[in-house]
Amino acid sequence: MEYFDIEKYKDWESDTEWNSNEIVKFLKKGNDRVEIYFYKKGIQVRLKNTQNYYSTVKTYSYKNKLLQGVSHEFYAIDIGIYREYDEIGKLGREIDYDKPYKFSIKQLIEKVKKECNVDLEKKIQNTWAKRKVDQNLKKPFYEVSLGSKEIPGQQEYILIDGTTGETLFETIYYTKGDIETMNPFDQYITKLKKEEEEDNSYFKNYKGKNYTKKEWKEFEEEWYKNYKENKDKGFWDDIFKKPGKK
Repeated sequence: MEYFDIEKYKDWESDTEWNSNEIVKFLKKGNDRVEIYFYKKGIQVRLKNTQNYYSTVKTYSYKNKLLQGVSHEFYAIDIGIYREYDEIGKLGREIDYDKPYKFSIKQLIEKVKKECNVDLEKKIQNTWAKRKVDQNLKKPFYEVSLGSKEIPGQQEYILIDGTTGETLFETIYYTKGDIETMNPFDQYITKLKKEEEEDNSYFKNYKGKNYTKKEWKEFEEEWYKNYKENKDKGFWDDIFKKPGKK
Protein backbone atom coordinates (compact mmCIF):
# COMPACT_ATOMS: atom_id res chain seq x y z
CA MET A 1 0.00 0.00 0.00
CA GLU A 2 1.26 3.46 -0.87
CA TYR A 3 0.08 6.83 0.42
CA PHE A 4 0.68 10.35 -0.81
CA ASP A 5 2.82 12.36 1.59
CA ILE A 6 3.83 15.92 0.73
CA GLU A 7 6.67 15.59 3.24
CA LYS A 8 8.41 13.33 0.74
CA TYR A 9 9.23 16.46 -1.24
CA LYS A 10 10.28 18.69 1.66
CA ASP A 11 13.88 18.88 0.42
CA TRP A 12 12.81 19.67 -3.15
CA GLU A 13 12.90 23.28 -4.32
CA SER A 14 10.36 25.22 -6.32
CA ASP A 15 10.73 24.95 -10.10
CA THR A 16 10.64 28.64 -11.06
CA GLU A 17 10.12 27.85 -14.76
CA TRP A 18 6.47 27.32 -13.84
CA ASN A 19 4.05 29.13 -11.56
CA SER A 20 2.95 27.10 -8.54
CA ASN A 21 -0.31 27.83 -6.71
CA GLU A 22 -2.80 26.11 -4.42
CA ILE A 23 -3.93 23.73 -7.17
CA VAL A 24 -0.58 22.72 -8.66
CA LYS A 25 2.99 22.68 -7.41
CA PHE A 26 6.12 22.40 -9.57
CA LEU A 27 9.19 21.11 -7.76
CA LYS A 28 12.71 20.06 -8.75
CA LYS A 29 15.66 18.15 -7.37
CA GLY A 30 18.71 17.77 -9.60
CA ASN A 31 17.44 16.56 -12.97
CA ASP A 32 14.20 15.25 -11.48
CA ARG A 33 10.94 17.17 -11.76
CA VAL A 34 7.58 16.64 -10.13
CA GLU A 35 4.16 18.18 -10.81
CA ILE A 36 1.57 17.75 -8.04
CA TYR A 37 -2.04 18.53 -8.89
CA PHE A 38 -4.63 18.83 -6.12
CA TYR A 39 -8.04 18.08 -7.62
CA LYS A 40 -11.38 17.78 -5.82
CA LYS A 41 -11.54 14.04 -6.48
CA GLY A 42 -7.89 13.18 -6.05
CA ILE A 43 -4.20 14.06 -6.21
CA GLN A 44 -2.06 13.47 -9.29
CA VAL A 45 1.73 13.27 -9.15
CA ARG A 46 3.73 13.35 -12.38
CA LEU A 47 7.41 12.41 -12.05
CA LYS A 48 9.81 13.06 -14.92
CA ASN A 49 13.44 13.88 -15.72
CA THR A 50 15.00 16.67 -17.74
CA GLN A 51 17.27 14.22 -19.56
CA ASN A 52 14.62 12.05 -21.24
CA TYR A 53 10.97 11.80 -22.32
CA TYR A 54 9.80 9.22 -19.78
CA SER A 55 7.36 10.02 -16.99
CA THR A 56 5.41 8.18 -14.31
CA VAL A 57 1.95 9.32 -13.26
CA LYS A 58 0.43 8.33 -9.91
CA THR A 59 -3.05 9.20 -8.67
CA TYR A 60 -4.12 9.17 -5.02
CA SER A 61 -7.45 9.40 -3.22
CA TYR A 62 -8.06 12.93 -1.95
CA LYS A 63 -9.91 11.50 1.05
CA ASN A 64 -7.38 9.01 2.48
CA LYS A 65 -4.32 9.74 0.24
CA LEU A 66 -4.17 6.03 -0.81
CA LEU A 67 -2.67 5.15 -4.20
CA GLN A 68 -5.36 4.57 -6.85
CA GLY A 69 -3.45 4.22 -10.12
CA VAL A 70 0.00 4.11 -11.72
CA SER A 71 0.78 4.68 -15.41
CA HIS A 72 3.89 5.31 -17.49
CA GLU A 73 4.47 7.51 -20.53
CA PHE A 74 7.04 8.03 -23.28
CA TYR A 75 6.42 11.42 -24.87
CA ALA A 76 2.59 11.37 -24.77
CA ILE A 77 2.42 7.60 -25.36
CA ASP A 78 0.93 5.38 -22.66
CA ILE A 79 3.40 2.51 -22.26
CA GLY A 80 3.78 -0.58 -20.11
CA ILE A 81 1.18 -1.76 -17.61
CA TYR A 82 -1.41 0.59 -16.12
CA ARG A 83 -2.42 -0.56 -12.63
CA GLU A 84 -5.54 0.54 -10.78
CA TYR A 85 -6.24 -0.02 -7.07
CA ASP A 86 -9.46 0.00 -5.07
CA GLU A 87 -10.30 2.04 -1.96
CA ILE A 88 -8.38 -0.33 0.32
CA GLY A 89 -5.29 -0.55 -1.91
CA LYS A 90 -6.05 -3.91 -3.52
CA LEU A 91 -4.91 -4.31 -7.13
CA GLY A 92 -7.88 -4.28 -9.49
CA ARG A 93 -7.78 -3.45 -13.17
CA GLU A 94 -4.65 -3.78 -15.33
CA ILE A 95 -4.19 -2.56 -18.91
CA ASP A 96 -1.24 -3.57 -21.08
CA TYR A 97 -0.75 -0.60 -23.39
CA ASP A 98 2.06 -2.40 -25.25
CA LYS A 99 -0.05 -5.41 -26.22
CA PRO A 100 -1.08 -4.27 -29.74
CA TYR A 101 2.56 -3.51 -30.63
CA LYS A 102 4.82 -6.48 -31.34
CA PHE A 103 7.47 -3.94 -32.37
CA SER A 104 8.38 -2.45 -29.00
CA ILE A 105 9.27 1.07 -27.89
CA LYS A 106 12.88 -0.05 -27.33
CA GLN A 107 13.02 -1.43 -30.87
CA LEU A 108 11.58 1.84 -32.19
CA ILE A 109 14.27 3.81 -30.36
CA GLU A 110 17.03 1.60 -31.76
CA LYS A 111 15.61 1.79 -35.30
CA VAL A 112 15.49 5.61 -35.30
CA LYS A 113 18.94 5.79 -33.72
CA LYS A 114 20.40 3.47 -36.36
CA GLU A 115 18.60 4.83 -39.43
CA CYS A 116 18.30 8.53 -38.56
CA ASN A 117 21.09 9.05 -36.01
CA VAL A 118 18.58 10.51 -33.55
CA ASP A 119 18.10 9.25 -29.98
CA LEU A 120 14.40 9.57 -29.18
CA GLU A 121 15.10 9.07 -25.48
CA LYS A 122 17.26 12.16 -25.14
CA LYS A 123 15.70 15.58 -24.74
CA ILE A 124 15.98 17.09 -28.21
CA GLN A 125 13.90 19.99 -29.47
CA ASN A 126 11.34 19.41 -32.21
CA THR A 127 11.11 15.63 -31.93
CA TRP A 128 8.08 13.61 -30.95
CA ALA A 129 6.75 10.07 -31.11
CA LYS A 130 3.18 8.79 -31.11
CA ARG A 131 1.47 5.48 -31.66
CA LYS A 132 -2.05 4.39 -32.43
CA VAL A 133 -4.19 1.57 -33.77
CA ASP A 134 -6.06 2.85 -36.81
CA GLN A 135 -9.64 1.55 -36.63
CA ASN A 136 -10.18 1.63 -40.39
CA LEU A 137 -6.97 -0.19 -41.31
CA LYS A 138 -7.11 -2.26 -38.10
CA LYS A 139 -3.36 -1.92 -37.78
CA PRO A 140 -0.95 -0.47 -35.16
CA PHE A 141 1.39 2.35 -36.15
CA TYR A 142 4.20 4.46 -34.75
CA GLU A 143 4.53 8.07 -35.90
CA VAL A 144 7.88 9.83 -35.49
CA SER A 145 8.67 13.46 -36.28
CA LEU A 146 12.24 14.78 -36.40
CA GLY A 147 13.00 18.48 -36.65
CA SER A 148 15.43 19.75 -39.27
CA LYS A 149 18.63 21.36 -37.95
CA GLU A 150 19.03 23.42 -41.12
CA ILE A 151 15.49 24.61 -41.92
CA PRO A 152 13.37 26.07 -39.08
CA GLY A 153 9.87 24.62 -38.99
CA GLN A 154 10.68 21.68 -41.26
CA GLN A 155 9.91 18.22 -39.87
CA GLU A 156 10.73 14.77 -41.19
CA TYR A 157 7.78 12.43 -40.66
CA ILE A 158 8.25 8.66 -40.47
CA LEU A 159 5.39 6.14 -40.25
CA ILE A 160 6.37 2.72 -38.92
CA ASP A 161 4.45 -0.56 -38.79
CA GLY A 162 3.73 -1.35 -35.13
CA THR A 163 3.91 -5.10 -35.82
CA THR A 164 6.91 -5.54 -38.13
CA GLY A 165 8.88 -2.32 -37.61
CA GLU A 166 8.85 -1.65 -41.36
CA THR A 167 9.02 1.97 -42.48
CA LEU A 168 5.79 2.48 -44.42
CA PHE A 169 5.87 6.13 -45.35
CA GLU A 170 8.14 9.17 -45.12
CA THR A 171 7.51 12.79 -45.94
CA ILE A 172 8.44 16.37 -45.07
CA TYR A 173 5.99 18.82 -43.50
CA TYR A 174 6.20 22.28 -41.97
CA THR A 175 5.07 23.71 -38.65
CA LYS A 176 5.96 27.34 -39.35
CA GLY A 177 5.64 29.83 -42.18
CA ASP A 178 3.15 30.05 -45.02
CA ILE A 179 3.66 26.53 -46.36
CA GLU A 180 0.56 24.40 -45.85
CA THR A 181 0.87 20.63 -45.95
CA MET A 182 -1.64 17.85 -45.44
CA ASN A 183 -1.48 15.94 -42.18
CA PRO A 184 1.26 13.32 -42.79
CA PHE A 185 -0.89 10.35 -41.78
CA ASP A 186 -3.65 11.61 -44.10
CA GLN A 187 -1.03 11.73 -46.86
CA TYR A 188 -0.31 8.07 -46.21
CA ILE A 189 -4.03 7.20 -46.40
CA THR A 190 -4.30 9.11 -49.69
CA LYS A 191 -1.29 7.20 -51.02
CA LEU A 192 -2.91 3.87 -50.06
CA LYS A 193 -6.15 4.81 -51.82
CA LYS A 194 -4.27 5.82 -54.96
CA GLU A 195 -2.32 2.55 -54.97
CA GLU A 196 -5.56 0.61 -54.48
CA GLU A 197 -7.12 2.39 -57.46
CA GLU A 198 -4.06 1.60 -59.59
CA ASP A 199 -4.05 -2.03 -58.46
CA ASN A 200 -7.67 -2.45 -59.50
CA SER A 201 -7.55 -0.59 -62.82
CA TYR A 202 -6.70 -2.10 -66.24
CA PHE A 203 -2.99 -2.92 -66.58
CA LYS A 204 -2.45 -5.19 -69.58
CA ASN A 205 -3.92 -7.87 -71.84
CA TYR A 206 -2.33 -11.29 -72.05
CA LYS A 207 -3.60 -14.05 -74.31
CA GLY A 208 -6.96 -12.34 -74.67
CA LYS A 209 -7.48 -11.73 -70.96
CA ASN A 210 -7.45 -8.32 -69.29
CA TYR A 211 -5.50 -8.01 -66.05
CA THR A 212 -5.45 -5.35 -63.37
CA LYS A 213 -2.07 -4.48 -61.92
CA LYS A 214 -2.87 -6.53 -58.82
CA GLU A 215 -4.06 -9.52 -60.86
CA TRP A 216 -0.99 -9.40 -63.09
CA LYS A 217 1.32 -9.36 -60.06
CA GLU A 218 -0.49 -12.40 -58.65
CA PHE A 219 -0.27 -14.14 -62.05
CA GLU A 220 3.49 -13.52 -62.24
CA GLU A 221 4.01 -14.76 -58.70
CA GLU A 222 1.99 -17.93 -59.39
CA TRP A 223 3.85 -18.52 -62.66
CA TYR A 224 7.22 -18.17 -60.95
CA LYS A 225 6.10 -20.44 -58.12
CA ASN A 226 5.10 -23.14 -60.62
CA TYR A 227 8.37 -22.67 -62.46
CA LYS A 228 10.42 -23.12 -59.28
CA GLU A 229 8.45 -26.19 -58.27
CA ASN A 230 8.68 -27.90 -61.67
CA LYS A 231 11.97 -26.79 -63.22
CA ASP A 232 13.82 -29.88 -61.99
CA LYS A 233 11.05 -32.32 -62.88
CA GLY A 234 11.34 -32.12 -66.65
CA PHE A 235 7.99 -30.28 -66.84
CA TRP A 236 9.38 -27.26 -68.68
CA ASP A 237 11.53 -29.44 -70.96
CA ASP A 238 8.37 -31.16 -72.15
CA ILE A 239 6.69 -27.82 -72.84
CA PHE A 240 9.55 -26.17 -74.72
CA LYS A 241 11.01 -29.15 -76.63
CA LYS A 242 10.77 -28.91 -80.40
CA PRO A 243 8.03 -30.87 -82.21
CA GLY A 244 9.08 -34.31 -83.42
CA LYS A 245 11.81 -34.75 -80.78
CA LYS A 246 11.52 -37.36 -78.09
